[in-house]
Amino acid sequence: MVDLWLKTLSDLKEPAILWRLFIPFVAAIILVSLMGYGIFGVFMVSDFVTQNPMVEEFNTWSEQAEQTIGAIPFIGTIILWFLGIVMAVIAGVLGVLLGSYLILLFAMIITGFMTDSLVKAVHDKHYPNVSYSGHGSMWGMIGKLLWFGFLMLLLFIVTIPMLFIPLVNAVWFWLLGFLFFRFSVVQDVGQVILPEKLFDEVKPLGNWTPTLAIGGLFMLSALPLVGLFVPVFAVIALAHYYFDYLSTMPQPAE
Repeated sequence: MVDLWLKTLSDLKEPAILWRLFIPFVAAIILVSLMGYGIFGVFMVSDFVTQNPMVEEFNTWSEQAEQTIGAIPFIGTIILWFLGIVMAVIAGVLGVLLGSYLILLFAMIITGFMTDSLVKAVHDKHYPNVSYSGHGSMWGMIGKLLWFGFLMLLLFIVTIPMLFIPLVNAVWFWLLGFLFFRFSVVQDVGQVILPEKLFDEVKPLGNWTPTLAIGGLFMLSALPLVGLFVPVFAVIALAHYYFDYLSTMPQPAE
């Protein structure tokens, strides 16, 4: 995992990679930031969320709990004040986290058009003697991403009440975002580099080296604007991992 990060960082000084790193940044630094957090804010106050039966039931329970706690002599008000601060902090963290997903998604789309050239840059610099040929088609990959994204969106909608559970909400929705991000990058890079048989061997979530490396990079996406660069980092890291893996296989004769 650490080795992949170090290789990724060392590649950032390469001109062929460096200028591609800033394409998502230049394309989206203003527009995506405003739209990303703005759309999430509108979504959270929309009727779809506020009139959701599970959310309404939680709000009713929350109001009853506030009345019960507020009725406690002497310390009831202090407890409510403290809980209010905690909820405000958690809501702020969760808002930044989920808002950053929209920024990351836009950057992923842009980076997807550069995957082939990024992979080639890593290959030519570090693995010129390793032959590679991918599998599948662009439309096949898009279909897989749309299906997986639909499943993640459905799971998100079903678990909307978890937004109001402190700590659990941040962990749960970070995990949902990570699963989609990992699936997308693995599909994108793996389809460019590996034959289908080898890809099936390394793609499982339990393959911890790339999973932990991508997870560490994904955590950076919560930082404002950093998410614009994370997909490029992930593509480079996975390219190194897949080329290393491919280099252990017998190479075709010249």
